[in-house]
Amino acid sequence: MNLVKKILIGHNDARVRRRLVLLLADAGFDVRAFATAEAAAEDARDEWFDLAVVAPDLPGAPGFSFVDRLKKLQPTVRVLLLVTELDLSLVVQAIRLSVADVVALGDDPRVVLRRIQLLFGTESTPPGDGVTLEELTQVETMLESLPPGGATSADPFGVHTHEPGADLLQVSKEKAVLEARFNRLQREKAALESELKTLLSQGAAAARLQAEFDELHTERELAEATQAAIDEKARRLAETRAAIASERSTLEAELTAWRQRLGAEEDRLATEAARFHQEVKQFNQARRRWQEDADVLRTQEENLRAYEARLREIQRQLEADRVLWSSAAKPPSSSPATDDAALQQAWLKLQRASELFESERNNFRDDRVAIEEQHQAVKLREEHVRDREIQVALYAKQLSALPPPGARAAAKTLPRAPLDVVRTFFGAEKKA
Repeated sequence: MNLVKKILIGHNDARVRRRLVLLLADAGFDVRAFATAEAAAEDARDEWFDLAVVAPDLPGAPGFSFVDRLKKLQPTVRVLLLVTELDLSLVVQAIRLSVADVVALGDDPRVVLRRIQLLFGTESTPPGDGVTLEELTQVETMLESLPPGGATSADPFGVHTHEPGADLLQVSKEKAVLEARFNRLQREKAALESELKTLLSQGAAAARLQAEFDELHTERELAEATQAAIDEKARRLAETRAAIASERSTLEAELTAWRQRLGAEEDRLATEAARFHQEVKQFNQARRRWQEDADVLRTQEENLRAYEARLREIQRQLEADRVLWSSAAKPPSSSPATDDAALQQAWLKLQRASELFESERNNFRDDRVAIEEQHQAVKLREEHVRDREIQVALYAKQLSALPPPGARAAAKTLPRAPLDVVRTFFGAEKKA
C-alpha cells in the first residue's frame, strides 16, 4: 500500500506558498503550509512529516535556526531548502545541517516538484499533465479576489467560511487530514511491528549467541583441561626420555666395558688355546714315547719269559740230574743250587731279572696309569676349551648384532639378553 507523503511548507511569501500547495496537492501529496516558524514548529510536534520545504529566512527563526529546531523535533525528516539565489557559503552551511537539497526558486515552481519527486523516488508528471503556469496564475487571481479574513496559517487559500460549500470544503479537508493521520498511524504501527519483530529476532539471536558463548566457554574449559593433560603427558614423556637417555648411557658404558672384557677374555682364550695346542703336542709326543716304552716293555717281557722258560728248562735238567745224583752214594744236598755254582748263579740271575722285570712292570703300569689319567685330563681340557671357544664365538656374534655405542635409537632400551649371557659367562669363568 502506497502511503500519501506528507509535506510541510514554510515560507513567508503567500504567493509562493499558494503555488507550492496547488502544485504539490495536484501531484498527490498531503501538504501543510505555514508562514511563521512558530506555527510550523507547533504543527511538527503533533504530526509526522516526510519532507519539509522551507525558506532560510522564516519570521521568528533567523538564519538556519528553524532547520535546526525541526531536526530536533523530527530527526528523520528530510529538508529541502528554497533560496532565491545559490550561494556557496549558504550551500556549505546547509550541508553541515544535513539538508537533503537546496533549490533556487524562480518563476516556475515545477522545478521544486521535480526535485521532490526525485527525493521520494516517484515518477515525474509527464509533459502536458498536471497544473500549468497559466492555471496557477488564474487560481492565484481568483484567490486574491476573495475577501480577506478567511485565511489562516494552515489554510493558505483563504477560503471564506460563510460562502456556500465552505462547510463541505472544511469537512473534506478534515477528512483528508484524518485519512492522512490514519495512514500515518498505520505506517507507524507497521514500523513498530517491524521494530518489535526485529527486537524479538535480536532477542532470539542474543539468546542463541549466549548459548553459543556458553558452549564456547565450556569448549574452552575442556580445551584448557585437555591442554593441561597434554602438558602433563609431555612433561612425563620428557622425564621418561631423560631416564631412557640416562639408562642408555649407562648401558652403553656397561656394554663398552663388557666388550673390553670380552676382548681381553678372547685374547686370554687365544693364548690359552695356543698353550693348550702346545700341551696337546707335548702329550702326543709323550704318548708316542709311552707307546715306544710299551713296545720296549713288551719286548723285555717276552725276553724275560724266554729267559724264565730257559731257567725252568735248566731247573728241570737240574732236577733230573739231582735224581741221578741222589741214586748215587753221595749224600743229598739241601738244594740243587748248592751243588753247582753255575746253577746257583743262574737262579740268582733269574731272581734278579724277575725282580727287575716286576719293577719295570710296576713302573710301566704306573706310567700307563699316569698317562691314561693325563690323557683323560687332556680330553676334558680339550672339551672345555672347545666349549669356551663356542661360547666366545656365540657371544661375539651376539655382540656384533648389537648397535654401536654411538648409535641413537628412538625411545627404545638396549636388549638385556646379550648382557645377561656375558655376565653368566664371566660369572662361570670366575667360579672356574
